[in-house]
Amino acid sequence: MMGRYQIISFLFTNGLRLFFGIYLVMAVLKLSGDRKRAGVLSACAAVMITLLSCLSIPQIYITSAEIIIMMLMIRCLFQTELRMPLFLTFFYEIAVALWEFLISAVLAILFRSEDFLDRNTLGFLAAVWIVRALILGIAFLAAKAGEGRNKVISGVAVAGLFGVVFLSGQSIITIDEEQMTTWIIFSMLILLAVLFFYLTRQYEMEKKIAQLEQEKNELLMRDYRLLKNTYATNAKLFHDFHNHIEALYRYLEKDRTAEAVRYLESLRSPTNAVTQPVWVGDEAVDYLINSKIALAVSQNIRVNTNIEFPRRTNIRSVDLVAILGNLLDNSLEAVNNEEDSLRFINLTIRRINYMLAIKVENGCNAAPAAADGELQTSKTDKTLHGWGLQSVRTAAERYDGTIETEYSNHTFCAVVILSFEAVEE
Repeated sequence: MMGRYQIISFLFTNGLRLFFGIYLVMAVLKLSGDRKRAGVLSACAAVMITLLSCLSIPQIYITSAEIIIMMLMIRCLFQTELRMPLFLTFFYEIAVALWEFLISAVLAILFRSEDFLDRNTLGFLAAVWIVRALILGIAFLAAKAGEGRNKVISGVAVAGLFGVVFLSGQSIITIDEEQMTTWIIFSMLILLAVLFFYLTRQYEMEKKIAQLEQEKNELLMRDYRLLKNTYATNAKLFHDFHNHIEALYRYLEKDRTAEAVRYLESLRSPTNAVTQPVWVGDEAVDYLINSKIALAVSQNIRVNTNIEFPRRTNIRSVDLVAILGNLLDNSLEAVNNEEDSLRFINLTIRRINYMLAIKVENGCNAAPAAADGELQTSKTDKTLHGWGLQSVRTAAERYDGTIETEYSNHTFCAVVILSFEAVEE
């Protein structure tokens, strides 16, 4: 009867441990996946791990098999590289085993019985279930903490080290000295792993910021050149204005109306290029949209616009420029080598209550390449490009926003949703 209880307990505890391990990887690495599917895979994996546990296989082999299974699950769920998930999973397994030892030792001290340290007793199973409850509580706190979840994880690592130090100094129960030394080393490794993870994430963040800054400088330089060309056209037009007036006067003076009309028609193109429509009421954003449309027209790309922009909001023009500039640049690049039927860009900006939806669509013969859940640039220089959507995401997050991309029926669509607040004049 005891064996049956153990098997049932192992089945549930293994399933919970696997599921929370997957959740840890999703939360820390900010991966999006189907949690229901993760639950089903965790249940299947728990059955396999429980079967291995029933075969009296040494614990180190069971743990190794569990890590391998979790890597296969992560690969199946997220299609991501396994370096960082493997790092997190490895130390997650060590941390769970450490806390199972700590809780069982605390119960042994409270009840003054070393039976709680025996993995084959109900006392140890009680410790395992307490750890699962603690994991559930930590997961709940981490979910509520949002970006502060790393502090929760750090607190768990520090508490584990202090717990082991406390056990090494107590004299109520007898714990093998070699086992105690092993857990002290493991607790220190967990703490170092947390520190290493923070340093790695900080380095990656600084690297992304530097690359985004370089990308922004490139965009500013390109827009500066477009602005310079616009003003050059403007200056040329007004420099020759008196000559055009004189020519029209001579035509009309001699009643040559047809020639005057044709002459005026020839002047309309540069005049229209200088007279730009107002889209959102912000000079920087309006100029950006106009310059991108002009660039598209010069490349025989059809542009359709549908813009309804709310007035007086807390959305900064610099963020709108970053979002629209990158989305439109990506679309211009995507359709540049497409056939005529796919050379189109649709720009839609709509207000939905206190939400602003920005949608940019473009023709695309094939779905863009993706890796680790991120779209990849098609340009040769990967270090200088491919950060457009990262810049859009950074700007959108300032307004609790999101960015979603989709490809269907030879059309690529990027949608940014922003929350905004009305601002009084």
